[in-house]
Amino acid sequence: MPLPHGAVRATHPGTCPACLKDYDKGMVMTKLSEGWGHRACAPRKPSAAERAFARNKARIESSETFLSQKPPDWRLGFSPSSSHFAR
Repeated sequence: MPLPHGAVRATHPGTCPACLKDYDKGMVMTKLSEGWGHRACAPRKPSAAERAFARNKARIESSETFLSQKPPDWRLGFSPSSSHFAR
């Protein structure tokens, strides 16, 4: 079975620097920022949809999306369809 991209088999036993658990010779390992460790300990890259969601959530929480909008032109007590004056 082929290994996933960026993964290797451990040539000797060691300790994962992320979770500090031991691994045996022959286990599938991946490169971490601190060294080689378990594939499950590697940080997962967010998908494009997750990045867009986080960007939009931050904009909403900072009120950026609402500050740029003009105030509504509704008249008190009227519906949106009757908010504009007849010409």
